[in-house]
Amino acid sequence: MSVSWEQQDLFVSSSGANRTPRNGRALVEPGCPVRISRFAAVDGIRELLIRKGEDGKIGITVRHIEEGKILICAVLRRSPAYLAGLRYGDEVLSLEDEALVGQTVDRIRELVRKNTRNSIKLRTKDKPGERYVTVVRDEEKGYGFRFVDGEITFVRSNTSAQRQGLERKLQIIEVNEEVVVGTKDEDIEAIICGSDGGTVTLCVVPVKVYRQLFSRISSITDDSLTLVEL
Repeated sequence: MSVSWEQQDLFVSSSGANRTPRNGRALVEPGCPVRISRFAAVDGIRELLIRKGEDGKIGITVRHIEEGKILICAVLRRSPAYLAGLRYGDEVLSLEDEALVGQTVDRIRELVRKNTRNSIKLRTKDKPGERYVTVVRDEEKGYGFRFVDGEITFVRSNTSAQRQGLERKLQIIEVNEEVVVGTKDEDIEAIICGSDGGTVTLCVVPVKVYRQLFSRISSITDDSLTLVEL
């Protein structure tokens, strides 16, 4: 059975989906293993009603950081949350209409436990400065960029990378929907070179934003006190 994406109410299948325009609407067809474009946000804000998967969860893990914010530190690929557009580093602003800034982990767990519906209502904010760039490989110049520790250090002129706005001091967060934070350069390169059709899509953020974001998400050692699965 198909369910539609309408305005701000988003229901997604838990088994993978194919967004196919039909009568002006995008439908979610369960069971189709294809690439999913990220659902559009309004000024970086997403207000979502996400149907839970068979395990009763939507497929994200959130972390409470020192500033009192709640950040997404893991998203299960092809999960309801992933198909809704949630990604690593996004901030969760509210859960079930209750603001989360300053809330304790115990309170978040309580909200999750009290939710007996088959869906979860979230309000989230995208990572600041994030961009999605699609680069086409040139037979002579390759993809036209280099990176060190995931940071773009060089972009060749007159290439798809340059025309699409890729530039130095951007950090690669995703390659073809796969999170590569903390991944070795040779493994990132292998993902890029293995792209079908010589086309690769990168999610990048300014290096300054990345360093702040990654340090906040990864610096806490006691996961039991800071992590919640939704």
